[in-house]
Amino acid sequence: MKNQILLPLAAMLIASPAWAQNSSIKLSTTALSFNGSSGNVSSQPITITVTGTRPVTVQSISFSNDTFFLPPFKLPVTLASGQSYSGQVSARPQSTPQTGTATIGTDAGTFTVSLSETATAQQPAAHSVSLTWNAPAGANAVDSYQVERAAAGSTQYAVIGSTTAASTTYSDDSVQSGQTYNYEVRAVDDQGNSSDPSNTIRLAIP
Repeated sequence: MKNQILLPLAAMLIASPAWAQNSSIKLSTTALSFNGSSGNVSSQPITITVTGTRPVTVQSISFSNDTFFLPPFKLPVTLASGQSYSGQVSARPQSTPQTGTATIGTDAGTFTVSLSETATAQQPAAHSVSLTWNAPAGANAVDSYQVERAAAGSTQYAVIGSTTAASTTYSDDSVQSGQTYNYEVRAVDDQGNSSDPSNTIRLAIP
């Protein structure tokens, strides 16, 4: 009778849900908001937990905005049922508020976490150098003054500006923090001939 093949078939139908169950992951949060008010990198934890009965392999974690990052980690990693994987997501404050997305790729699907950084990084203080010199003897022959600058340790001076004969001051607004510069000034007559350089002034920019 055909009845004798119904029992194995029934057994297979009953057994199939046990191995066909799907696993997934649960995130400790779906959104992280940072506020590095001190201007430093700030961090927040995130945990991935496997739900269901089958293991899940975390294949990739990527960020849509370089403001956000994780410390170096090794992937892929396979997590057993109920096992968790934790990490610290960090954010670097930028000059403007930032948003982004962390995308977690697994063999159970793709999951995302919304990210935002509301703090703004403090901008370095702007510096300028103000130079003053005395007009040379016989200044009637002076048509203009030529201001030259070189990086500390270099003998290659470049002209960075000039003034009229009536002005013996100059402001250099192009200096960079942490740099040291040497300055010299030359007098130029109406024929374009320049004098020997003045004494050298060395200034370190904070």
